[in-house]
Amino acid sequence: MHTWNSGPHEAGEHISFRTTCGREIRVGHLVLGGHAHPARRVSLDISGPPGTGSGTWAGLTAGEARRLAEALLTQAAAAEHDPSAVIGRDAPEAGR
Repeated sequence: MHTWNSGPHEAGEHISFRTTCGREIRVGHLVLGGHAHPARRVSLDISGPPGTGSGTWAGLTAGEARRLAEALLTQAAAAEHDPSAVIGRDAPEAGR
């Protein structure tokens, strides 16, 4: 069992946008289990190229999501300024 939290302007709200190459990216808060101790994850869903029907999905722990966010921000800064400065460097450790 899994559910999406989708209240307006809450941390659990899903965020969705389309990239310039036509892929849909959706990030949300996923709760698995529903028992006394449900597993809470950040969900990441990336559609395949338009017309393919393929894509990928991941359920990340909070630490993994923070590590991904930090890596994406680092790479975005490098792409804006000096593409050779950071690309290919190992992602930062979670929890730093």
